[in-house]
This record gives sequence, C-alpha cells and structure tokens, in this order.
Amino acid sequence: MDAAVRKRLDRMFSPRSVAVIGAGETPEKVGHAIMDSLVTGEFPGNVYPIHPRHDRILGLRVYRDLDDLPEVPDLAVVALNQHSTVQVTERLRKLGVAGAGVIAGGYAEMGDEGAELQNALKSAAGDMPLVGPNTLGFLNARAGLNVTFYPRKLRPGNVSFLSQSGGIGLAIKGRADDEGMGIAKWIGVGNRVNLEFHTLLDYLAEDPDTRVIGIFAEGSSDPRALMERLRTITPYKPVVVYKGGHGKDADRVTRTHTGAAAGSDEVWEGALRQAGVETVSSVSEMVSVCKALSIGTVPKGKRLGIFTHTAGPSIVAWDILKDEPGCQLSDLDRQTIDKIAQILGPSVPVVYKNPVDGAAGAFLPQPYHDIAEAMLEDSSVDALLAIFCEHKNWIYPSDVLIELATRFPQPIVACFIGSLIKVAPDRERLHEAGVPTYVLPEDAALGLRALLRRVDKIGS
Repeated sequence: MDAAVRKRLDRMFSPRSVAVIGAGETPEKVGHAIMDSLVTGEFPGNVYPIHPRHDRILGLRVYRDLDDLPEVPDLAVVALNQHSTVQVTERLRKLGVAGAGVIAGGYAEMGDEGAELQNALKSAAGDMPLVGPNTLGFLNARAGLNVTFYPRKLRPGNVSFLSQSGGIGLAIKGRADDEGMGIAKWIGVGNRVNLEFHTLLDYLAEDPDTRVIGIFAEGSSDPRALMERLRTITPYKPVVVYKGGHGKDADRVTRTHTGAAAGSDEVWEGALRQAGVETVSSVSEMVSVCKALSIGTVPKGKRLGIFTHTAGPSIVAWDILKDEPGCQLSDLDRQTIDKIAQILGPSVPVVYKNPVDGAAGAFLPQPYHDIAEAMLEDSSVDALLAIFCEHKNWIYPSDVLIELATRFPQPIVACFIGSLIKVAPDRERLHEAGVPTYVLPEDAALGLRALLRRVDKIGS
C-alpha cells in the first residue's frame, strides 16, 4: 500500500480528533447517536459536534461551522442527507481532513439517479478516503473509537471485520461479545465509493492490531482485485469470508442494498477456495472460527486427542472434524493408556481409547489434570479438545487447562458445556492463556478445524 494512503488511513481509523457534522440533541436522530457512541466508547481525543443551532450536546461544546473548529480534524463523520453530504465532503477534502465516514443512503443502491449522485460524491472526496456512503460507520476498539450510530462499550481484541451489511455486522459484533471475542476494527464498507474491499484488506493485512480478518460480502465491483489480495494475505494472516446473496435472484436484492451484484455462487466459492480463505455460512460459524484463529495456536499436525467425561459431545465434535483431510484421532501409546487406567482406577467402567471418556473419574480437577497431562505428553497428540459440563458442585477445570497450556506446545480447545453467563469469568482467563473456549461442541469443533486448516497453509 502507498505510504501516503496508509498514513491517511492511520489518521482516519486512529484519529486524535473527530468532527461530527449533523450532530444533534434528539436521541432518535443518527447525528446524536454517533455522538453517543463516541461518549459511550470513551474516545480519548477531541470531539467537535457541528450544528448551526445548538450550544452543547452530551456536555460538549457545539461549533456552528467547520471554519470555527480550533484544528483540522483527522476524521469527519457526516450525518446529513445525501445531497448536503456531497457539498460538505468537498469542503472536508479542501480543509485537509484525513478521512471521512458518510452515513447517508440514497446513492448507487437507488438506481441511475442515485448512481449519478454517488459519482458526484466520489469526485467531491477526491483523494480523501471515505467509508461509505450508506453505512453504519466504523469502530476501532483499541483506540476507543466508535463512529457507528449504535452506542456500545467496546471490547478490544485482534479480529477485524469488513461488512457490507450493517445488520449482519452488528450480529457479528453481538455474537463476538457473547463469545468473549474482542474486536480490533469493524468497518461497515457500505457502497464503497473509494475504499473497496481490496484497499481495506491491504490496510488490515499490515495492521499490527489485526491477527484475523473477517468479511461479510454481498458482492464486489472488482472481484479480481479482491481475490488477488486474498491470495497474498492468507498465507500469513487468516481471512474468513461469509458470502451473502445466493441463487439467481440474489442480484435483485443486493443491488438495492449496497449497489453490489452478488454474482455466481460457483464462481465465488471456487475463487475463495483458491485464494485460501476460510469460508463460513452463518454469523455463529464466523465468530466460532475467528475466535479460534485469534486466540489459539496452529498445531504441528492434525492428530487429535479428545478428552471428555460425557461421550455425546465428543461424538458430535468428531463428526465435524473427521471430514477434514488429514485429520485423525491420535493412536495413543500403550504407556499413555496404562497411565489413564491407573488414574481412573478399576471402579470407573470405561473403554480406554481416544476419545478418552473419563466418566465419573474426571469430574474433579486433579484427575482431569492428570489425564489431560498424560495425553499431552503423548507424542502422537498434536492438539487437544477438552470437554467438561457445567455443574453446581464441580468446578470448571480452567486452572488445569491454563497450567497445561503454559507447559505444552500443543493447542488446547475447551468445550465447557453450559450457559454463556456461567462460563464467562473462566472463559476470559482461558482466552488470555490462549485456550479458545466454547459452550457447544459444534462450535468448538469448527474452531479447532480452522486451526487444523492453517497447518497446510503455514506448511506450504
């Protein structure tokens, strides 16, 4: 990426100052919601609301016009109608603002007249990067920046998302919060007037805060450039894509949403596969996969050890994992089997094999630790899936897995079956230790499978 463009994008996504044009006092209005987002997200820089008739909004001084500002802001967010936005955008460019977010719709998604207006907006922006139009906005959790019109607390992490849909983007953000996964940057790309997917991918590919990139796409105006960027990025940084808009009537819907053609399912699937991305088919799957890739480590091979005290979840997980090429249940050494049998003792009626079912002998932390340790000491185990069920009287083996994760190089994925609320405190500590933790075996398997797929990409 050109150094000058990167510098402008850095100022735009990590600004020291933000101007909100069209800020308002009315909570129902978008301009007020953006102000609320900045305040709720605790943005540490200068915020300049601009409105010709207000004095203060959310305790902040309001400026009548751009010319009244004490400095040229790094970022401007325009919350005006589509016609006024074009005029203001030209003023922002001439003022020297690094970049802008344009919220209004009414452009290319509205047909020929809207497309003409979008061309005018593009000309007005010139070389000034512009997110939108027709977007919820964007956020940078590590910078405390939220210029979407959905106020919320930010959970910093290392996964960045590009979303062509505000609603799906919000669903991903909500699911990420539920799953204890933090976000680095979230960008609603909208109609992509001068920031296409491939340009933003270039930026995120070099972004030190971004370890994993997730994309929800309905279509692209330059699919060839998109696939070329994906092909160069995926060997060193995982990219997960959820493609919306399927079937022969998809274009009719997507064109009136963000002005993008959905395109052929077969062409997209083939191109994404060749580009080395991880494809998913739901919001839940997107978060499960991104979480594992952002928190876990890539194993050296695809030989799995599965440890449980209840057989059903291990069966469900293996149903998903067994179809991954090269994946196999590790053939535990005789010495490992004997050690597990000794830990469980003669009173636990189980068959000693992988998956290891400790049954009632694995309810308590010490035997759970000793069995998991024995499996990780076995040279045939490249990764461990550890399953446990929530119980009033038996604590999660969180300390056990954290301790083992610090001593063994193999990745550990935890499936603590139960409620999200109960698992949350332990899950936070496990994530800090590099152990992706889930409450459903299907999600745990999807996350582990994503780590296994990186074995081939990193090794190639």
